[in-house]
Amino acid sequence: MFCPKCKSSHSVKNGHHHGKQRYKCRACNCQFTKEQPRGKNTKTKHWAILLYVNGLSFRAIAKLVGVSHKAVYDWVRAFGLATYEKPIPQGEIVVELDELWHFLKFKKTSSGSGKPIAALLNSSLIGNAGTGTVKP
Repeated sequence: MFCPKCKSSHSVKNGHHHGKQRYKCRACNCQFTKEQPRGKNTKTKHWAILLYVNGLSFRAIAKLVGVSHKAVYDWVRAFGLATYEKPIPQGEIVVELDELWHFLKFKKTSSGSGKPIAALLNSSLIGNAGTGTVKP
């Protein structure tokens, strides 16, 4: 058992803490517990990435491996960043903003008389909508 502070091998048992054996370093009097390895091994991570490449969702892979879907996402993202370069856009980039959305989104007040509202038109099943104002 090596001390995490001074890396000395002169340590003795010194009681228990939360059910784990505690050790004390004779060189620097540091008290510590044995570190357990954390996380999954690389073989499991590569298997999860392979399942993702073959079309499984993050949540399905997480259930198979026994981790959270966020952990699977982090593994896939780290693999992608380490393996592939981010593509550089070629030519001119055009970004189009919807002025009405910008106007409605950044209004200080969104209710009351004379303020913009959204109204559904006759063919609302195909997503048509209009805007108007309410007069007092």
